[in-house]
Amino acid sequence: MFANLIKSENKSDVVNQLLMFALSILISTFILRLVWNTSLVKHISVLKPINSMLDAFILSVSIRVISGLDR
Repeated sequence: MFANLIKSENKSDVVNQLLMFALSILISTFILRLVWNTSLVKHISVLKPINSMLDAFILSVSIRVISGLDR
């Protein structure tokens, strides 16, 4: 993602890239909370439900960071 920002030629490209990144984080936050609370909590007894969107956001960003480390 940051490589695309460096290659951007004007400010509108940079803003567009940042907005797309923020939108993808928000969408993954909602999906993660839904999947976590409806599927994972029911089948894995040690997991607790996610009650706040902040917790879901932090978990979503953490997963993105960890998955980005193997690239």
